[in-house]
Amino acid sequence: MAKFNKLSGAFVAVALTVSLLPAASVSAAQADVKPAKKIENVTGTDQIIVKFAAGKSDVAQAVAAAHGADVKKTLSTGAKVLKVKGKKAEDVLAQLQADASVEFAELDHIYTIDYTPNDPSYGSQYHLPKIQAPQAWDYNQGSTAVKIAIVDTGVDLSHPDLSSKIVAGYNFVSGTTNANDDHGHGTHCAGIATASTNNSTNGAGVDWNARIMPVKVLNSAGSGYTSDIEAGVRWAADNGAKVISMSLGGGAYSSTFQSAITYAWGKGAVIVAAAGNNGNTTVQYPANYNDVLSVAATTSTDAKASFSTYGTWVDIAAPGNAIYSTAKGGGMTTMSGTSMATPVVAGVAGLVWNRFGTSASPATIVNKITSTADAIAGTGSYWIYGRVNAYKAVTM
Repeated sequence: MAKFNKLSGAFVAVALTVSLLPAASVSAAQADVKPAKKIENVTGTDQIIVKFAAGKSDVAQAVAAAHGADVKKTLSTGAKVLKVKGKKAEDVLAQLQADASVEFAELDHIYTIDYTPNDPSYGSQYHLPKIQAPQAWDYNQGSTAVKIAIVDTGVDLSHPDLSSKIVAGYNFVSGTTNANDDHGHGTHCAGIATASTNNSTNGAGVDWNARIMPVKVLNSAGSGYTSDIEAGVRWAADNGAKVISMSLGGGAYSSTFQSAITYAWGKGAVIVAAAGNNGNTTVQYPANYNDVLSVAATTSTDAKASFSTYGTWVDIAAPGNAIYSTAKGGGMTTMSGTSMATPVVAGVAGLVWNRFGTSASPATIVNKITSTADAIAGTGSYWIYGRVNAYKAVTM
């Protein structure tokens, strides 16, 4: 896991082998991540993140106006988010990067959800026995001390299989504390990770007892800005999330987003992100950031899902095709995507946190998950460490 290896000597490569937001990975075979020199507005954003040079923040309004933009908000790092009016964001970006009062400027990329729509075809949750979750539950059913942040479209706060587990969340789209799901994607992901289990209602989650922290960073169409997502990651870390699950992705590097990931890792959170649904080897973010466990999707037969992004930059695989889980408005539904594979791994991370205790390091949790994965076909080429195995992660 090169991305983890750069920051933690505990991670050693054992094999060289999207879509909401960009995904960050922890592959041992990956080179240092650097922003591409070519500026491409791959998501059609109309916002730019700008960090002014020391002592220059007071000119933000004037600089923004001079370039046909407005200051929308200030991030926790002090950087400003500028809303561009009537121009191409790339053109304004180039002007800002040449401005002496600007330390750095980058596009505030828009991310989209990472699932492939699918009509229900399974009446059972094959992904749980596939990762040996029932065997794991004999030893470990999770802990209420562990909070799993679902950084997504929100969570259905009244769903009968989720409501009793929800802790305070936040809505970065509207700037309110109401993180209710107006799309459905986040609700499905929350149920996969940690739906109420053994309660004779709907389905089971990988982690029976972890709390759900809903962090809404994507709108009702399943899209969101980097600035909202990075703020959501920081907020989750500051509010005690031990796992941050991001079933979203895209194709552009952001130093602002990487900074938020690094911050959350430093606060003790394991960050998991979807590799993407492009069906090729194109690098995705946040999956490919340092300190992110990137997840590809597999089928019920342990084959790589046809839609899954893959490659030696991807860390691990998990079931993501036709996953049956909680639906917005109550009940269950089936969805497919690396979006679904990601909360499977997030749920396993919750179980492993319970095994080692919440005072353990994120590196300990990630290393246990990757070192106990099953080396299915494709390991070493489609992903580095294999398909996640809950039982081995909590016993070996």
